[in-house]
Amino acid sequence: MEIFRPKKETGPETRRSPDRAAEGDRRRGGWTDFRRAYPGFVFVLGLGLVAMIAVDAWLIAKRVKYTDDVAELRSHMTQAERERTDGIVQAEENKLRIAIELAKRQAKFDKRLHLNVSIDSARMYLTREGALLREMPVQFGPERAASDTSDTPPVAVPRGERTVADLADTRITLDGGTYILAAKAPNIASDSTPVPPGSLRIGNEDMKAIMPNLKTGRKVYFY
Repeated sequence: MEIFRPKKETGPETRRSPDRAAEGDRRRGGWTDFRRAYPGFVFVLGLGLVAMIAVDAWLIAKRVKYTDDVAELRSHMTQAERERTDGIVQAEENKLRIAIELAKRQAKFDKRLHLNVSIDSARMYLTREGALLREMPVQFGPERAASDTSDTPPVAVPRGERTVADLADTRITLDGGTYILAAKAPNIASDSTPVPPGSLRIGNEDMKAIMPNLKTGRKVYFY
């Protein structure tokens, strides 16, 4: 005799589609599953992490070596020589601060057309009598320190007041040899070529816009 058994209810809360099951499996997947699914991304991520660690280690090593070299040099000095050296360093730092503050003041009150370069904010401004005519993003080339193993002279981004010495289609030359270059693209973000040490780069459109307003003798203030 066949016994009748009622079928078990299978509502939405008890049924589970294969898609939802697969989704749940993906959510429960761990690092091993992720690594197997995206081996290329994991490799690039690991390579970037190793590169960052290597750069940090190199910078720390350079700083330690620099500190050791300074300590060794000072150990061979007399007390009078150390005091005189500290005084020279302090005087140079004070002169740099004075030059920057003076450049800010002159840029603020200069009634002639001129350029202002804010190093901290990486911006250049074309202004006249305090009125802002154009604002431009700037890229700076790396500063190059003096080296005992190379005859290449040190190069630094200028501070203080400079003067336009020469003008070309894509380059502004300042006294002292600093260059303001035009990018090879409308904006500097699209140009991946390196900026020469101690030089600046602005967008090609910005260079075209300011070039007709410049001439030799125009002031450029760096602060």
